Amino acid sequence: MLFLGAGSVIHAMHHEQDMRNYGGLRKKIPYTFAAMMIGTLAITGVGIPLTHIGFAGFLSKDAVIESAWAGTSGGYAFWMLVFAAMLTSFYSWRLIFLTFYGEARGDHHTHEHAHESPKVMLIPLGVLALGAVFSGMVWYSSFFGDHASVNRFFGIPDHHVSEKDHGHDAGHDKADEAHADKADTQASGSQAHAEKSDGHALQTQAPIGAIYISADNHVMDEAHHAPVWVKISPFIAMLIGFITALWFYIWDPAMPARVAANQRPLYLFLLNKWYFDEIYDVLFVKPAKALGRLLWKRGDGKIIDGTLNGIALGFVPMVTRLAGRAQSGYIFTYAFAMVIGIVVLVTWMSFTGGGN
Repeated sequence: MLFLGAGSVIHAMHHEQDMRNYGGLRKKIPYTFAAMMIGTLAITGVGIPLTHIGFAGFLSKDAVIESAWAGTSGGYAFWMLVFAAMLTSFYSWRLIFLTFYGEARGDHHTHEHAHESPKVMLIPLGVLALGAVFSGMVWYSSFFGDHASVNRFFGIPDHHVSEKDHGHDAGHDKADEAHADKADTQASGSQAHAEKSDGHALQTQAPIGAIYISADNHVMDEAHHAPVWVKISPFIAMLIGFITALWFYIWDPAMPARVAANQRPLYLFLLNKWYFDEIYDVLFVKPAKALGRLLWKRGDGKIIDGTLNGIALGFVPMVTRLAGRAQSGYIFTYAFAMVIGIVVLVTWMSFTGGGN
């Protein structure tokens, strides 16, 4: 929806794509503004913390981050996702503020003739906006609820009762858990394992359902029992990004220029996209070009063309000249050649026995 909304803005601004030349467009294109606002609320994860009420991105982003915490015990992946959520919030709200708020920037004529997009673009935006608002709340239980809801939605046979109740009962000892896992695995067929017998290799069968969840995969259960600080960390990251963008582009629009001037190396580093293009050029583009030139100049030019040209211009004319000398036009020369040929043939037959 945000990509389509960006296309609607570009259409309204007569193909101008630099949002530093936008500003104050919310009154010019109100429907596109509303759709982009809904999309931004969704992608930045706006909702009511510790509830299942919020935009689609609020529920899906939290599910991903909580699962990363559960799967890595709060390690590197979890913290990088929280940091990415903060950056996402900052640049998304920056887009909204630079595009739809403040004073008009750039070409005055383009702003004067800015207009709303046709219905062929607005109607899909409206449909997608409904999904951004409601899809997370409607399908949360199906995708990230208890095991019974998830299994039912994806057509997966239920695991044992202790898993559906978010984990094994504390009173079960390890032998009982192993026996329950084995019995449920055999009954449900979702695990693909069968007993070894008579020395035969382990037999497998296709798991049942749209997705496969291993019986010993408890990430979703552990994510549901994540600490409160883990559950609210994406929301806090969203607030930090939102407030920073609000400060930079609404409350104090001169702040970005001052920060760029005071932090010139950091500003250039970010402006040039971490210099990934330059690094890619040094590591891949320039070596590929150098190899191409080598194969072109040395390989194709000197070796291939040189060999062919040498044969065509050197060896072939030499053979032609020798052959021309042999064609003297005198009968005795041809008779001599025939005699030499017969001598060679007789000699060969004598030594080889006539080919027997």
